[in-house]
Amino acid sequence: VVMRAPNSYTTEDVVEIHCHGSPFVLRKILELVLNSGARLAEPGEFTQRAFLNGRIDLTQAEAIYDLIHANSEIGAAIAANQMSGNLYKAIDDVRKKIVSIASSVEAKIEFPEEYFEKSQKDSISISLDQAYNDLKKLLKHAEFGQKIRKGVSVTLIGRPNVGKSSLLNLLLNEERAIVTEIPGTTRDLIEEFIQIEGIPFRLTDTAGIRNSNDPIEKEGINRAQVARKNADLLLLVLDASERLKKEDTSLINEIEKNKTIIILNKKDLIKSNNPPWYNSISDLENILVSAKSGDGLNKLKSKLYEKALNGIEPFQEKIWITNRRQLQYASNALDSLKSARKVLSESQGEEFLAADLRSCMNNLGVIVGETTVDELLEKIFSEFCIGK
Repeated sequence: VVMRAPNSYTTEDVVEIHCHGSPFVLRKILELVLNSGARLAEPGEFTQRAFLNGRIDLTQAEAIYDLIHANSEIGAAIAANQMSGNLYKAIDDVRKKIVSIASSVEAKIEFPEEYFEKSQKDSISISLDQAYNDLKKLLKHAEFGQKIRKGVSVTLIGRPNVGKSSLLNLLLNEERAIVTEIPGTTRDLIEEFIQIEGIPFRLTDTAGIRNSNDPIEKEGINRAQVARKNADLLLLVLDASERLKKEDTSLINEIEKNKTIIILNKKDLIKSNNPPWYNSISDLENILVSAKSGDGLNKLKSKLYEKALNGIEPFQEKIWITNRRQLQYASNALDSLKSARKVLSESQGEEFLAADLRSCMNNLGVIVGETTVDELLEKIFSEFCIGK
């Protein structure tokens, strides 16, 4: 299939070979092509060429990567939306406001004998406020956008033999983790993905936390503590059929309440709806579950979904900042605008105001790839698959 410039993906003349998918046939055709003088593409080279030739901006290039690696419905939807250029348009709208303001400020610097009329200063102030609020809105849910990209991390913690691995298997609806009556079966981290209402969750089962002299188990417990620290949400699993033990009490006292759901497991083994010690944890978010029968699973999933969203309506939001690079430079740009507003309100001088505006424009330019250094581009595209 021959595609002539500028109508191809990269805007260059491109030839595609379509053939049957036999590995032998593919290798043979590739061998013939390479022997005829072609070379293998570098990771992300086709998308990089599309970017360098102006077919797409950098946010669209990153959206292509996100779409290829999307692990959820909403992740794919956000990436597809970004591929259409919506994030670029939002960033560009802010840049245009800043460029308009900067032109007025630079003119004042070039012609110092001219004085800003009060109406001009008020107009600049209004435009600055608008740009600041528009950028702040983009940043509002940036943290959630990154979680959607990677999956909301949920770590299961608790002492040995409370049913963490059984709970993981229940959530996954498969026997992923080994479950035995022997305490301390789980030694390493077990990580799997699930979707709840289109939201991706990265579940991590951990070693039971207790005092141990076994060097392998101790290493597993250390890894559990690290996973616990880095998690977005925690499921602290307790055995509802037994009295609280020292390890349980320690974990209850140490947890971050705002990101923890207490799972009262083994509901099938207790006669009442709550264990006798329930009052001691009644002020914490908790759910009674049976990892054996599945009772309470739907309630747990609903709570995970609710805590992950934290009031956000993901399918109603149109534009997302989805990675750390975009977040970093958007935050830098917002800081520059904040400084510019202060400089203007305190009449500190046009030169300082112009410097803040230039800083803002440069940072916004980096997001869309208009002022991006080669080293950064190389890093971004090196993460792509070969041929993308």
